[in-house]
Amino acid sequence: MKQFTAPVVISNGRMTALEKVSLNSKSYSEDWIQDICFRSPNLLPVEELEPAFAGMIPICRELSTESGSIDLVYVNESGFITIGECKLWRNPEARRKVVGQILDYAKDMAKWDYSKFEKECLKARKERGKSLFQIVEELYPEAEEATFIDNLQINLNKGRFLLTIIGDGIRTNMEELTNFIHRNGNLNFTLGLIELPIYRNPDNDELIVTPRVLAKTKEIERVVYRFADKSIEEETEIEEVNSRTISETVFFERLQNSVGKAVTDTFKLFIGELSSELHIISKLGRGKKLSINLKSMNDSYNFASIREDGEVWFYGIVSKTEEIGSRQIGIDYLKKLAVIVNGEYYDKYKQWFWCVKKSGKYIQLKNYMKYSSEWKSLISQTMDEIRKLEEEE
Repeated sequence: MKQFTAPVVISNGRMTALEKVSLNSKSYSEDWIQDICFRSPNLLPVEELEPAFAGMIPICRELSTESGSIDLVYVNESGFITIGECKLWRNPEARRKVVGQILDYAKDMAKWDYSKFEKECLKARKERGKSLFQIVEELYPEAEEATFIDNLQINLNKGRFLLTIIGDGIRTNMEELTNFIHRNGNLNFTLGLIELPIYRNPDNDELIVTPRVLAKTKEIERVVYRFADKSIEEETEIEEVNSRTISETVFFERLQNSVGKAVTDTFKLFIGELSSELHIISKLGRGKKLSINLKSMNDSYNFASIREDGEVWFYGIVSKTEEIGSRQIGIDYLKKLAVIVNGEYYDKYKQWFWCVKKSGKYIQLKNYMKYSSEWKSLISQTMDEIRKLEEEE
């Protein structure tokens, strides 16, 4: 989605239109963009691209590889690596080269083990006396060193990277970009195009940065390359059960570790049925623990949130049906589902969190999968009631 008008600041009833800052001037260089992205990693909306990479910690700038120096390198406490390449689009050559550059950097890094990655990062960071994990531990004291090292090594082995191209206005033809990615890569990566429009407040010369993702799954065909077996899978829609972003793949890996392969496979079949028969979308949730939300096609009603540890939570079904005039629809859904899974309807906290529990605890997915047919019928019935009410408005 493109933004065509400048933001407006409203203060004491007075409106001030912000002025677009041109990054083609000498005052703003690629180094300047690198600096603000390194010092403020939250500027990059990575959760929109891959929730598994959230919580980025800036590790170093100008990391040396065989193919050149990577502008920005981040990791998070779960060992996921984000690579950032900053570009100002002052000439067509820069536009042609940047995608090839970042793919080459990722290929080089995928050859490294943890020790090599740590050594090169600390060298680029120019800071002695700290290990890579100690840098992470400063922000995440509860992180476990062995788990962090193992996870990062796995991500290196599999080439699981989030590649971000950060610029002042990415105008590369999307079809050409897709074709280029098809021809280049043996990695399991996600590529994100991030624009950093910058505006100036004429009243006080403050700069306002408004980052946005230019290319999402529905806007550019995404390609996943499996490093181990060289097989290629194409993705078009994030909601499709057979399409997997890195974060979705990680979710199902963690879910399988928590509840076992049989329950995980049954759940995959279940969401496939919901998708094909009821047009329910399975949407990846954000947060420290990954989750899959079972949502209506219009993204308004959440029928359950299955967390990576196998617990089934609920967010907002009562509140959202209340918005269309009948919170009783949401209450009835939870009460009937509680009966199906031999649980209890729970409304002891804020309405948004009303849910199904048993003995005060969330119920595991395996118990829901025993009654998958009944659950699917209840979702269908509830959707019919919602549609009828919406049509009456």
